[in-house]
Amino acid sequence: MGQRNDAQARLWIRDRDSLGNTVDHRLVEAAHRVWARARLVVVRYLAEDTEAPEILEAAVDSASRALGNRQSIQFFEAYLLKSVARESVRRLRKNKRVEYVDTADLERFAGPVLTDLDRHLDDSKRIEVFRACMDEHGRAMYDLRVLNFGWRAIAKLTGYADAHSAEVQFRKKVDKALERFRAYHNSRFKPQSGV
Repeated sequence: MGQRNDAQARLWIRDRDSLGNTVDHRLVEAAHRVWARARLVVVRYLAEDTEAPEILEAAVDSASRALGNRQSIQFFEAYLLKSVARESVRRLRKNKRVEYVDTADLERFAGPVLTDLDRHLDDSKRIEVFRACMDEHGRAMYDLRVLNFGWRAIAKLTGYADAHSAEVQFRKKVDKALERFRAYHNSRFKPQSGV
């Protein structure tokens, strides 16, 4: 019996709503009648009733404003319970967005990130070596492509007659650079004689 009185004491309906209108006494009485059911609705969705008073008070405020705007509410209890359920579902969805993760799980997730960082650094180093294998003109064209310049603009900036000839010349420069790049890597990984 003491728990029920404590729960009832947590519900407090103001005399005026958020617009300053006097709250209809029938609405206040309906809120007290549905309080126990409203708590159960909140528990159903949120697994506890700590937010129940706030949710029901907000539902009463909303109903009072609706009445102040000359809207008709035929069944106060049903309106309040529906509002409580709707708000509980909204809060449940909002709370699901935040997921707390154990520290051990975070460390497990962080492992692959370092591998990806290493791979990214390796790729960056390869691109740097590949660019070094190009001539100055090829590097300029490569940089323009990386900056999303079209072939027509690259042709104009590098002095080619049209987009097609710029693209063809770039492909030739890339092929030569790839040959140099492969030669560089092959020379680094060949076993030294006499070792």
